[in-house]
Amino acid sequence: MAIKKQSFMKGVFVIMLSQILIKLLGFVYRIVQTNIPQFADVGNSYYGSGYQVYTFILAIATMGIPNTISKLVSEKRTLGDKKGAHRIFKTAFVVFVSIATMFALGLFFGSGFIATHLLNNPGVKYTLMALSPAIIFVSMSAVLRGYFIGMENVSEYSKAQIIEQIINCVFSVIFVYMLIGHSPEVMAAGSTLATTVATSSAFFYLVRYYMKNKKEIWNEINKSERFPVESRGKITKKLLSYAIPIAFGSVVSTLAGLIDVITVVNGLQQKGYDIITANAKYGILSGKVDILLAIPLSINVAFSVALVPFISSAIAKHRKDEAIDKINYSLKISSLIALPCTFGLFVLAQPIFNMLFPNAPEGALLLQIECWLLFFSVLSQTLTGALQGIGKLIVPGLALLAGTVIKYVLNVAFIPIYGEVVPAITSIIFSASAFLICALVLFRSLKMHMNIKDIVIKPFIASAIMGLVAFGAYKLGMVIHIGNAISTILAIGIAVIVYVILVLLFKVLNREEIKQLPYGNQICKILKI
Repeated sequence: MAIKKQSFMKGVFVIMLSQILIKLLGFVYRIVQTNIPQFADVGNSYYGSGYQVYTFILAIATMGIPNTISKLVSEKRTLGDKKGAHRIFKTAFVVFVSIATMFALGLFFGSGFIATHLLNNPGVKYTLMALSPAIIFVSMSAVLRGYFIGMENVSEYSKAQIIEQIINCVFSVIFVYMLIGHSPEVMAAGSTLATTVATSSAFFYLVRYYMKNKKEIWNEINKSERFPVESRGKITKKLLSYAIPIAFGSVVSTLAGLIDVITVVNGLQQKGYDIITANAKYGILSGKVDILLAIPLSINVAFSVALVPFISSAIAKHRKDEAIDKINYSLKISSLIALPCTFGLFVLAQPIFNMLFPNAPEGALLLQIECWLLFFSVLSQTLTGALQGIGKLIVPGLALLAGTVIKYVLNVAFIPIYGEVVPAITSIIFSASAFLICALVLFRSLKMHMNIKDIVIKPFIASAIMGLVAFGAYKLGMVIHIGNAISTILAIGIAVIVYVILVLLFKVLNREEIKQLPYGNQICKILKI
């Protein structure tokens, strides 16, 4: 069959590589936009505010779709009911696209009310209008993605995301340059219009792939075992019973960002800033800090996506030990991703800002504060995938809700007093709260324990040493006058090499764990282990 199954780590690796490329492409257009004087931090504020509202509504309309469908399809295929798996896919398409269409229309026609009365920032209206059609295309793509992931194939889903981001990158820059001379809010709307163009392109790519393999899909279905046919009403109830708890977690997660949209600009105005300055300061958070933190978060999302069908299948086969081993391994890799990124961003925050945003380098302190959320957020992603895999669908959402309430209260109370450092600090508290709740529920449910030494202590020490080396390498570069950009790039390169060496010296990964990595056998031969 053309839609081939992939191993767990191969699937993770494919998603990881695609996410790295996607975020690098995302960097390109955000950096270009930020360095346009007419756009800069103020334009980023309108862009970020509109995008947070869009992602919040998108979470309600679509975010539970891929994991819901992948879980149900994976379970059906494990039992041999491939026709039932395909029937779930077809029913989901009708149900979720209908829901998404209603939300898209609501956002388009309600954009003025949301911008003026809820955000107290009327210029965001145009961004919301430009983004509204994207909800429909994202929903249709999400159904197809969930089907492919449930069949344990993530390649086409990843390719579609790359295509989407390439188009988004190109058209964002084109539209913004076309609108130079207009106000920042109009330029921001032009940039987000590219999102609608890009999401439609990704959908048509996935449809093309599905149609290309439709014959092989149906050949496999016709040869599969016969099972009783579920009614569409029963399937719909099952889809919604899974999607709503999963979407609840996504909604609450985006709600944390929406809280910043609602509280930061208003709170800064209460502190005494005018609306332009308040927007500029929020633009630093949404347009610089958030896009830098998004890279490790998006890389690790591969484990959250890949764990759901794997854990669901293992539990369905009563292989609890296999599920626990995969969760611990995923947590270890997640920690090895999060901690070096945290230390690297902390010690090189200002050099990175000077290199990426030479026309608007303000805000490095906020990055140094907020980067500490990475450990909790990255591991929470992995825990969320595991919890969804064992059927604890509502837990991640409740954990995030607890953190969101804390964040809202602290933002409202302290932003008018201490300013823009408050949302950076409350973001750490939000992530830590969600992590602790998810960890407690998962470990109690499976009666498992987290290996603190290998998952936390060893990676932390290796990352701290790496951070000191990176800082020293940067300072040496500046002393010998090779410039900020070259010094920063060299410091990052040296840090990566040092970190890999330290991980091997500390034996964070054993031989069997290294072999699970892509090209793991070759790595073991090179290292002679």
